Amino acid sequence: MTRRLTATDSDLVERVRSALARDGVAVVEGVLHPSAVRRAKEALERGAAEDEARGIEVRGSAYDPDELNIRVGNLPGKDAVFREMLELAAVRGVVTGWLGDSVRLSNFSSNTTLPGAGAMALHADQNNIPAPWPTYPCALNVGFALDPFTEQNATRYIPGSHNNDRQPAWDSAQPTAVPVCAPAGGLILMEGRVFHQTGPNTGTTTRAGAFAYFVRSFLAPQFEWHRGIPRDLRADLSPWLRKILGFGQSGGIAEFIPTEAIG
Repeated sequence: MTRRLTATDSDLVERVRSALARDGVAVVEGVLHPSAVRRAKEALERGAAEDEARGIEVRGSAYDPDELNIRVGNLPGKDAVFREMLELAAVRGVVTGWLGDSVRLSNFSSNTTLPGAGAMALHADQNNIPAPWPTYPCALNVGFALDPFTEQNATRYIPGSHNNDRQPAWDSAQPTAVPVCAPAGGLILMEGRVFHQTGPNTGTTTRAGAFAYFVRSFLAPQFEWHRGIPRDLRADLSPWLRKILGFGQSGGIAEFIPTEAIG
């Protein structure tokens, strides 16, 4: 059973560490204020429309069996609400508590599943790491539930799969996968080795989630933030955001390339 915690727990970081070590998955309720949830959902709608207008694919990706999943990338470069979400104390605490202080944001994208959407194939997020995987954690996916994640629409995972040392077979038929349910405004934390999939949406409503994928800093990020974060935003980034986006002075691109030279 997925361990469910609350953002006000005084020992949140330790409880998350325990849950991730035991289950590979944890849910933290009450992280996002309802106003932030509303702003994020509005920003996703704008982002999807703007991307489609620019010819960027948001439906029918290679990861999905149909066109009923809407995926939007580069969220920190699209709206301030997503940068604010990354700044939350609960987010920073659980990420550094699990991976250590030297971390990078590898990707931050969304997935909105529409009623009738099929299941994504089973996978582990750190599938780019050659097997056998290290025994220590390398990645953590921080999912922001912008709608309720229910048994009818939630991400599904294989319990105990974070103890594996390699990725699973790419297969969407997973009768033993169980849903990770969470209320809107909660966090869904998933260790990088967990076998999981976007579950089918058998309900009658859409389900939106934003997923911030963090890795240890020695791993290359999936998204090139110097191409996604506009120049006029970089000077206003907090030290934490500069660090996790790779614009800091600890192994980031700014250590080797002047900021004004980054296109």
